[in-house]
Amino acid sequence: MSITHIKTNKKIEVLLRLLKENESLQDASSKAGLNIEKTKLIMTKYNNL
Repeated sequence: MSITHIKTNKKIEVLLRLLKENESLQDASSKAGLNIEKTKLIMTKYNNL
């Protein structure tokens, strides 16, 4: 299955796991199948909660 067929919430789970493992934001975003701009928006939203 391609990463493009995975729901965004699963991609975010992958992103968070990779960040926890000290991946850079850009690398983690790419590996999770997320656009870096979208990732920054998600992180900004998360930080504002």
